[in-house]
Amino acid sequence: QFAAGALGGWGLVRDSGKSPRRRVSLTLGSVPGGPAARGGAGNVWPSPPGARRPLPRTQVAHSGVGAPGGRGSGKTMAPAASKLRTEAGLGALPQRALAQYLRLLRLYPVLTKAATSGILSALGNFLAQMIEKKQKKESCSQKLDVNGPLRYAIYGFFFTGPLSHFFYLFLEHWIPPEAPWASVQRLLLDRLLFAPAFLLLFFLIMNFLEGKDFAAFVAKMKRGFWPALQMNWRVWTPVQFINVNYVPLQFRVLFANVVALFWYAYLASLGK
Repeated sequence: QFAAGALGGWGLVRDSGKSPRRRVSLTLGSVPGGPAARGGAGNVWPSPPGARRPLPRTQVAHSGVGAPGGRGSGKTMAPAASKLRTEAGLGALPQRALAQYLRLLRLYPVLTKAATSGILSALGNFLAQMIEKKQKKESCSQKLDVNGPLRYAIYGFFFTGPLSHFFYLFLEHWIPPEAPWASVQRLLLDRLLFAPAFLLLFFLIMNFLEGKDFAAFVAKMKRGFWPALQMNWRVWTPVQFINVNYVPLQFRVLFANVVALFWYAYLASLGK
């Protein structure tokens, strides 16, 4: 049997300062006449005298580790621990989302603000349409202008977000907080320069996205520009006073987008 086992590989292990000893690396189940062949209980070479023998599987299963009624029952502890981890993860979700948003603002400020403006602008138009149809008692699936949110998303991504980012940045550097009457100067510059120019650009881009010609744009400007600018001055002046003077620079575009979301819903509730 040992001669046959030698073909399977005798390993030599050398201790420091001692003569080499031999180790069998072949299981005796493959040796003719071995314990497994004779119907023995094991199929490996017996352990040396005095060595600690491993427990059988039946004893390990009922030794109290993870067994019902044993010490530290795994069946009772695992669901509780999993539930606690789930609750902790859900509770930390807003903090992780805010941390990720701040990281994106730091790495990609213009792109992040553009994406935020596009998403909130589209959501605001969709919400306005839903409120308007609810007031008219129409089905939400009937006559819903799916191109409206798309147009607002394009305008928010390519114009609202980037232009607002650079305007607030310019305002912060050109009129620093320590300048005399800084809060009033910032508000006047926003209300008298940025608001009319931004509203004019809005009419122009929306007219183009709707596929209308220049004559339709001129007619819309004559009919709606001045009333829209007056409404903008009445509603957005206190909002922008807070925004340009007290909101941190990196959050000013987001603040204006959130206010605009509710502004769209309010205009829709008035049917305007």
